[in-house]
Amino acid sequence: MIPDRRFSSNGEISVCIDAVWGSTDLQDGAVSRRGSTIEIHGRFTHKIADELRSYISDLEDSDEDQGVIDFSSCTGMEAVAAAELYDLIHTGSDHGLRLRLAGMSDRDADLLKSFERYDSLHGPTASGWNLRSHFEGVGEDVLFAWDTLAGLWTFTRNTFSALKGVMLIPGRFRWQLMFFYMEHAGVRAVPIIGVLCWLIGTVLGFQAGYQLKTFAAEMFMPDLIAYSITWEIGPLLAAVLVAGRSSSAFAAEIGTMKVRQEVDALTVMGFNIYEYLVTPKLIALFIVLPLLVLMADFFGLLGGLLIGGWYLDLPATYYISRLNFVMLPMDIWWGMLKGIVFAVIIANVGCYMGMRVRGGATAVGQATTAAVVAAIFLVIIADAFISVLFIQIRPTVKV
Repeated sequence: MIPDRRFSSNGEISVCIDAVWGSTDLQDGAVSRRGSTIEIHGRFTHKIADELRSYISDLEDSDEDQGVIDFSSCTGMEAVAAAELYDLIHTGSDHGLRLRLAGMSDRDADLLKSFERYDSLHGPTASGWNLRSHFEGVGEDVLFAWDTLAGLWTFTRNTFSALKGVMLIPGRFRWQLMFFYMEHAGVRAVPIIGVLCWLIGTVLGFQAGYQLKTFAAEMFMPDLIAYSITWEIGPLLAAVLVAGRSSSAFAAEIGTMKVRQEVDALTVMGFNIYEYLVTPKLIALFIVLPLLVLMADFFGLLGGLLIGGWYLDLPATYYISRLNFVMLPMDIWWGMLKGIVFAVIIANVGCYMGMRVRGGATAVGQATTAAVVAAIFLVIIADAFISVLFIQIRPTVKV
């Protein structure tokens, strides 16, 4: 396509560009039908393609099994109209109508064939299931998971190396950003964690009391609430909620920075990205997550107290004295220790998934989802190992 430059009287250039697949006549053509033959006159545009669609529908309604589209009088074809024509031909064949093209120029025919080549390259491929492809897919998933864990381990080591440097030179640390993340990851998570742990404490107390009343053992309901809340439910629920809120936020924040090449700019400027971006988030979770676990324990036990008094007629003094008898200080601070471990997992997973982003907005969304899933998965695995260790070292309380 060569532009035709013409100079006006005042010296300005006016550029007239021919149509992509036709002449300089940009007016729409016309379409007519003669029996089973449809004739195209003039330039074949998307508007003419719409009229052609109605003529083909008439052929289908007239029980014709074949038709001819004559392009002998066609002077040019738009690419959009060619795409619609390609679709009409295949639609007609699906309905039992065979359409034959006649009188089409070589240039228009090449344009139409380009859509066939595209379909052959990008069309859906029907591949049957076989055992080998299944195990190959499983193996690829395992390798991807292994690479992710190996990368996360390296990322965590680099983070703690940067944290060591910050501890040696506290002036380099971004204290204001740490307080910002403490507010967003900790203070703003208080309402949802408090309400959910209180509700779980009430439901657990009601279900335990319902079963224990059958054996006239409802007096032991505080024991069950104390152990289940402080050992497992409180720390785990707080960590899961923080992972859903903060790990996704960390991944989205750093992922967006990766897409906008802000992380690359910080690296070029000589910043340690682990020290600059990751350590404020990590230390903020170090501080707030154990406190959130403590708050989750309190609200869970408070929910049990409510059910104990309302459903089981247990006095509040008995409930509190029973908690004091069966619980050890170790039950509380061990759960807070879990919170520190969970903080390491949540902060590093969120930041690592954000650092892995390549591409655009879709990659950021995928990293956010992966951060939440991986953080919760690793938190539950860590909780299982810590719980087994805790049972081995905790002294037994004689009831």
